[in-house]
Formats: sequence, C-alpha cells, structure tokens
Amino acid sequence: MFILSKYFLWFIAYSFLGWVYESAICSISERSLVNRGFLNGPLCPVYGFGALASIFILDMRTDNLIILFFAGMLIACTIEYITAVLLEKLFDAKWWDYSNYRFNIQGRVCLIGAVVFGVLAVLLIKYIHPFVGGLIGQLPSWWQIVLSIVIFIFLMLDLYITVRHLLVLNSRLKKMQLAINQFLKQYAQQAGELKESLMSKFEESEFYNERIKALISLSRFQSIRIIKAFPSLRSINYDDAWQKLKSILLGSDSRN
Repeated sequence: MFILSKYFLWFIAYSFLGWVYESAICSISERSLVNRGFLNGPLCPVYGFGALASIFILDMRTDNLIILFFAGMLIACTIEYITAVLLEKLFDAKWWDYSNYRFNIQGRVCLIGAVVFGVLAVLLIKYIHPFVGGLIGQLPSWWQIVLSIVIFIFLMLDLYITVRHLLVLNSRLKKMQLAINQFLKQYAQQAGELKESLMSKFEESEFYNERIKALISLSRFQSIRIIKAFPSLRSINYDDAWQKLKSILLGSDSRN
C-alpha cells in the first residue's frame, strides 16, 4: 500500500507540473489564463504517465545524456500517440493536431514536441525527480497513504464529471448535426460554395428551435472550458455542430 501511494503521489506531482507547463504555454499564446487540461482540476495525466514511465525505465540505469534524451523522447511520444488514439476512439474528437508542423505522425506527435519531451526527460531524471521524489519521501508513510486516498477520490470525481459531460456533449452534437444537415439539405445545390455563409444563418432558420437552444445551454461552463483548453479540438463525426457550438458559446461568453 505504501509503495503504491508513493508512486501515485509521483504521478500527481508530475501531472500537476505538466498542467503548469501546458497552461503557461497556452496562456502566453492566448494572452489570457487557460486551464489546459482534459480534467477540470490542475492535472495533465499524460505528463504523469510519461514521467512515471521515464522514471521506471531510465532512472538509475544510465548517466549518458544522449541516451536519456532519445529514450525519453521515444517514451513520451509513444505515450502521447497512444493517448491521442484512445481519446479519439473514446470521444470521437481530435484533441490536438500537429498536421501543420513539419515531421509529424498523423498529426498526433511531431518533431518539435519530441525534442521538448527529450529535454524534459533529461531534466526529470537528473534534477526534477531527485528533488520531487525526495520531498514526497520525507512525508510519513501514513500521510502518503491518506493524501493519496483523498486525492484519488477527487481525481475520480473530476474524471466522472469530465467524461460524463463529454459523452453527453457528443449526444447533443449528434442532434445538432442532424438539424444542421436538414438545414443544409434545403440548399444542397448551393452548399458547396456557400456553406460558411449558410452556416452563419443557421440561427435564423426554423431548425434553430428551442430544443437546439436547450442543448446548447446545458453544461455551458464545462463546454466553454473544453473549448478554451483545446482550441484546435475537432469532432470526428459532428464537426459542423461542434464549430457552430463553439461560435455560439464563445460569442455569448465574450458578451458576458
């Protein structure tokens, strides 16, 4: 139990540090505070998994910086690629897309990201983990266990809220997409060139009814958080509905 608690606290620590890094980069880019995370809380689990994998595989096995760099790069990119595939399959959405970057693999990983991960792996093994692991190791064993249980409960609650919202959101997007398709069907001959113009008039049509408005209003805060955290997110099956939902919610949010 104690050893699992220690590993779990490592996972939480590096998930938090990953969230700080991602949120700082995105906030600077967007010039506003962005909660850059799949979850509501300040955690990016993909960084936690990547850090644990790097520690278990690389720590105390080599001091060669070149090996640490390339091995860390491979480990992190593998985890990022697998995570991207799983999120796409589970939620029918593409959460990040590096297709515009040179030397990318299906838009899921890219060379510049791999280089950053390699550098972070070296820093993790040589400097960060000795410090973070040492701090956690100084906690009494019962404190580690209690802290792990409390954080785990909050993590599971956050995961439930997030996943439930995304599943419900997909259901709403499906219904919105059906209404949009019916709307566009009336203008099938013009839809090719005038789709964007037509889409801007969707709110003025009879298809933008009270049922669709209600779907848009549900869990508005959660949807806006996801939009701001992942601005390049695309729905695989319902992207017209997703883009329309984004424009409506961000438009209403900017007026508040």
